Amino acid sequence: MTVLLTYLAKVIICSAVLYTYYHIALRNNRFHQWNRYYLVLITIISLLTPLLRIPLPGQTHEAPSAMLTYTTRMVTLRETVIPAASPVISSGMLVNMAYVTVIILLLIRILVSLFKIKQLIRRSQVQEVPPYRFVKNEDIKAPFSFFTYIFWDPHTSLNTQEGQQILKHELVHLQEKHSTDKLFMEIVTAVCWINPFFHLIKRELALVHEFLADKKAAGEEIGGYAQTILQMAFQTKQFSFTNDFFHPPIKRRILMLTQFHTPRFSYLRRILVLPLAAFIFCSLAFVADKHPAAIGSLITTAPPPSTATVAVTDTTPTKAKVAKGAVKPPPGVYTFVETPPVFKGGEDSLATYLSRNIRYPKTAYEKGTQGVVFVQFVVDKDGIVKNPAVVGRKLGNGLEEEAIRVIKGMPKWIPGKEKGKTVAVQFNLPIRFTLQEDVTVKPAANSEVFTFVEYPPVFPGGEEALAKYLSKNIRYPAEAQKAKAGGTVFVQFVVKSDGSIYDVRTVGAKKGYDLENEAIRVVKAMPKWKPGVQNSHQVNVQYNLPIRFTLQE
Repeated sequence: MTVLLTYLAKVIICSAVLYTYYHIALRNNRFHQWNRYYLVLITIISLLTPLLRIPLPGQTHEAPSAMLTYTTRMVTLRETVIPAASPVISSGMLVNMAYVTVIILLLIRILVSLFKIKQLIRRSQVQEVPPYRFVKNEDIKAPFSFFTYIFWDPHTSLNTQEGQQILKHELVHLQEKHSTDKLFMEIVTAVCWINPFFHLIKRELALVHEFLADKKAAGEEIGGYAQTILQMAFQTKQFSFTNDFFHPPIKRRILMLTQFHTPRFSYLRRILVLPLAAFIFCSLAFVADKHPAAIGSLITTAPPPSTATVAVTDTTPTKAKVAKGAVKPPPGVYTFVETPPVFKGGEDSLATYLSRNIRYPKTAYEKGTQGVVFVQFVVDKDGIVKNPAVVGRKLGNGLEEEAIRVIKGMPKWIPGKEKGKTVAVQFNLPIRFTLQEDVTVKPAANSEVFTFVEYPPVFPGGEEALAKYLSKNIRYPAEAQKAKAGGTVFVQFVVKSDGSIYDVRTVGAKKGYDLENEAIRVVKAMPKWKPGVQNSHQVNVQYNLPIRFTLQE
């Protein structure tokens, strides 16, 4: 579903609930001014509420009484998709184009009506009678008003009682500025033409305008005024958003004139809409915060936590410096796949799960033990997490045991895929336990290359900037386009301690057709990265970047 359709669905739900309440509790009652404001306001609320995004912080679980900080962030081998240059129109684009086309046609209809009114004024006799302007023309079929103009037909005499009542009626429309409401609703129903409740609100608002004008114009002559309405009932309307004296349905207008009793619980009916509106507002405007503070830092006492960092998973066995104790994947378990396994809900949901379930071990806190625990596990073809094990240097004091406990309790993942089939994939997840606020970075001490570090290298500007750089600079090879070749090219390189890139190569099955050459070319041309940090030193870090070339059909 497109963003536009999602928004429209929420607008329809909001307007449906609020209009239903009006139809049940407020319609056909004598508090017309209240109803007028209610109908306008529910239209505005329905349009604006789905646009609001007021975050609700996630609930935090009980934690130890000591200061606890856990920060984790995981970036899977995120694929940057490089499509072929040929433009493609998706079904979502077609839906949006069709919807906007109807909007344009309806807005043109409104402009044409406004133009016709302007032309009618130009060729008519206009008399200034402050605070309004009186317009007479043979083409006018029945009296109506529009903003400061009262349009009068030659067959209705101002000297009769009926003529005076009609004039008073139209003056009420001018004084109450009903034309503003009507034009507003015309624009709303044009833009949200798919919403049936806006059309009902527009029709009901026009009737409420007539009720207000009838009530003030009739005065004490209710019987004579009702007779005037009946006599002129079959006059036609000229424009959809003008205020016509002879506006159907006549039965309800006369009913409102002759209804004198006050409905039971009148004030209660009007006040009860407030909790209903509050419920609608909370349901659509407030959203669960997908980035709660607990993801960056989970704190139970006053000391300030460190900021969250991004740890990049590495699923490639290499000859570079690998964390001690790394486990070779069993037969049938992949380390590189076209579509990596994903925690349900994505990395934000994974971070939320970890931050809500991990508890900083008491012994580790008391002894000030901190650092990164690297957990390696397998996501099988059914999405079940199996064989979690800690690799690399052991930190002790319960940190490894806590990391394993939480990993074992994970729900099912979305399994990885290779050549369209779900497969078992080995996965590495760095979890950083930290109690310190700042990290003092020192120059690199040697030329060792790491695959796991506490602070991984970052492209300048972050992941989004990296994706933009690749999509802007990579050119789909002509040979590959001609052969309709595509697939994921895994590029492996080292980000040196000064941020520069070297040892760029591809790993995995070759795709051919210059896809590997193009991926290598663009990676080599990258600007300097922010280098990785291990034990407060900038170090050389091996990085894996999958780039998926795809031909859109």
